Amino acid sequence: MKYMHFKASCSYAALAILLEFHGVDTEDTSIALEMDLPRLFTEENGAFLSGPMLQGEKWFNLWCLPRGYTMSDIIVKREALCQTLKETGPSMLGIQTPYGKHAVVFSKFDGTFHFLNPTYESSGEKTELLLNEDELLYSVDDELMLGVIRPSHPQKVNMVPLYDSSIRAIQSNLAAIICFSSVEHTQEEYFAVMNTLFRPLLLDGISMLELAGEKNLVDELRSRQSELMSFLRGDCKGKLSDTLSISHLQKAVHKYASFIRAIKAEQRI
Repeated sequence: MKYMHFKASCSYAALAILLEFHGVDTEDTSIALEMDLPRLFTEENGAFLSGPMLQGEKWFNLWCLPRGYTMSDIIVKREALCQTLKETGPSMLGIQTPYGKHAVVFSKFDGTFHFLNPTYESSGEKTELLLNEDELLYSVDDELMLGVIRPSHPQKVNMVPLYDSSIRAIQSNLAAIICFSSVEHTQEEYFAVMNTLFRPLLLDGISMLELAGEKNLVDELRSRQSELMSFLRGDCKGKLSDTLSISHLQKAVHKYASFIRAIKAEQRI
């Protein structure tokens, strides 16, 4: 069983579990470092994403393709899910839990649907979930995506364009934070943008830099995280920029962008 080793890594642990069905022994941390996840950011539909939020075939294939595998995303309607799982075999999907959507791996059907459940080793949570058809259909969206891995010819991946777009995304993320923080908002408005605006740098960015061993930059961003949380735990009156040190955040983001640039020349094809 493969476990989670960094924050929100259920989909990366699920990928490691799925790869076991193909005889590949790896871990979520190894996948993240080998595909250079700590240096990847993106902006999609007005939301910023980094680290474990970069999921699906576009991102997982950064690891899979050079090693002779292809991850494919298959869109499935809820009513077709059970039959599709039986036909497709081991696959990754997201199910709803009391804690939000969570990645699991379908392993087999023997009258009951068996799912391997990525969790932290010391969590005490079940590592296998058994669901009947009604329970399964109740736990998924009307339309969902299955991730399936197949062997393929190894393909080299050019990371340079991704590093360039990551630098643009991290700079845009900073600009958006500065703009948002300079205006007063309600508490509800702050919480509404936590995942799409603040999370990439001040949560997932921190966990990724920890993984990469960038302690000094982790400490700088963690200080900004503390300022943000201190503001949110209060009455959220006034502008966030009066509590969150924008100048220090700018310096940290500049260092983060330099961290991304540092590897780019080595990756040129």
